[in-house]
Amino acid sequence: MLLQKQTSSELKGNPSTSEVWHIQMLIGQHDYCTGAQAECPVQLSQQRVVVRYRGSVAVNCSPSVPHIGMGWEASEGAVPKTSNSLITWRVSHLTEWDIRPVCYINVNHKEQCQVELSITIYKTPDSVSISIVNHTGPMIAGRQYELQCDVHDVAPVQYLTVKWYKGQTLLNQTYFTEDSKIPVNETVTLLIRPVRADNGAQYRCEAQLDLGAEGPQPPPKETSDPLYITVQFEPIINENKLPSVVPVFRGYSEEIVCEAEGNPKPTISWILGTNDIVYNEVLTISESTPENVYCVAENYVGTTTRKVKVFVQGAQAECPVQLSQQRVVVRYRGSVAVNCSPSVPHKGMGWEASEGAVPMTRDSLITWRVSHLTEWDIRPVCYINVNHKEQCQVELSITIYKTPDSVSISIVNHTGPMIEGRQYQLQCDVHDVAPVQYLTVKWYKGQTLLNQTYFTEDSKIPVNETVTLLIRPVRADNGAQYRCEAQLDLGAEGPQPPPKETSDPLYITVQFEPIINENKLPSVVPVFRGYSEEIVCEAEGNPKPTISWILGTNDIVYNEVLTISESTPEYVSCVAENYVGTTTRKVKVFVQETASLSGEFFGGSEQE
Repeated sequence: MLLQKQTSSELKGNPSTSEVWHIQMLIGQHDYCTGAQAECPVQLSQQRVVVRYRGSVAVNCSPSVPHIGMGWEASEGAVPKTSNSLITWRVSHLTEWDIRPVCYINVNHKEQCQVELSITIYKTPDSVSISIVNHTGPMIAGRQYELQCDVHDVAPVQYLTVKWYKGQTLLNQTYFTEDSKIPVNETVTLLIRPVRADNGAQYRCEAQLDLGAEGPQPPPKETSDPLYITVQFEPIINENKLPSVVPVFRGYSEEIVCEAEGNPKPTISWILGTNDIVYNEVLTISESTPENVYCVAENYVGTTTRKVKVFVQGAQAECPVQLSQQRVVVRYRGSVAVNCSPSVPHKGMGWEASEGAVPMTRDSLITWRVSHLTEWDIRPVCYINVNHKEQCQVELSITIYKTPDSVSISIVNHTGPMIEGRQYQLQCDVHDVAPVQYLTVKWYKGQTLLNQTYFTEDSKIPVNETVTLLIRPVRADNGAQYRCEAQLDLGAEGPQPPPKETSDPLYITVQFEPIINENKLPSVVPVFRGYSEEIVCEAEGNPKPTISWILGTNDIVYNEVLTISESTPEYVSCVAENYVGTTTRKVKVFVQETASLSGEFFGGSEQE
């Protein structure tokens, strides 16, 4: 610590300190006792002590000049006046909260001076407990809950810090500005909004007394029992086990499985029609199954639906023609060509279609071809006349898709910076996309997938879709990039990887109340009498906070740096403020003795 010694103008060019001392002795040593403690010729073995309630303490007091009597005044452990050169204030079982021990000395028969010992008596809490406010049982993902930490019978509260943890992660901490020497009870709350990944998470709160360098190290703390939370959330269907398009051969059956994760465990059902519901994870499909079926995973938190297209293959078994492709996926205004060939002699065959029809012919290979497909609901059919009376046909399964004209992201009913902890709604607009039943809209923060939305509508023509996402940003999200992505999952016959369009990124600014850097600003700061010291209050916040120091009711210093000395009040407070909020840190200024008038230096080596 670099000390800045205050120079007395009276001493410039005058006799040395020891000469001054002899002169004062000759004139009755009057100046020892008319000034502050720096002029009182006694030395304490400890300038400040920190004692546990009902603990023991012993501090020596010794004179630096001849005297006619000295002693300790205290409500416990007082020492009567004596002519000894060393006296000890000692208490084996300290129970007086507001004790103020004073070592006094009589230099002559008229003058007395004294030095007060700085003492902090602390008591760790009787208990620290954690609970959920106005709630019992499981939590629902995405809802807000309030945790409460109760700290009972702790002192002194101005040195208390209450910390919140989830697992090993520090979530928040609270300091106290009250000035009390006796034990108090404190209650602190924390708002949480759990997600499905928090199911089974452990929360706890911790009460720690930061008593400064003279206090016990590490600082004493008491921790609550852990609070384990159960988070219930709506189902998520396993898409890897359930594709959006499933083929089945005519004349055969196939089993498809719908698995879903949820809490509580979801019930699984299949919707095959208005009144046709199958309650099972497994569904047996065949050529008689409807073209579109829906898996529904449901619990009381919510419902998730996945649409599956059943694609029947193997029509050639009944109609003696073979298509070169059983299903085709074509981009709107793209080209397509599919061959149809007979497996028996025939009287004529052809293609019927609103675009690219092929008249009946006796050829053994005919091709349906369109170079610029613009018909959304086209249904190409290859037919064959086996004889003059019998005709059969096979319809080509075709999906025509169009990627969106645009995908954009915006904030609903809000402009400008966001405030930490408040809820906002993001909106993703997808324009002119088809077919919507194959569309997935995904939300990302950076590279992290946040959510995805599927669509159950059955439409072949382009539509517009709007999807929203609720967010509650924290300070770590300042500058975060959000985007949404529209992807068409068109099955194995579609383009790989699936075509997608992504919005421009949305960068958010998060404003938050200040956090004071406690590593650079301890709760207790020593200063040597006769010297000054600079302490710095740094705080992070958005907007950048203004820093001020409160030294008294009307005494405010607007600066990050505060110069303290023996005349500084015992308690000062750093206030970091922006329009989002205000954070305060209380600092105890502890004055240490420096040198006696004999030139001895107490409390450390003097630095020029």
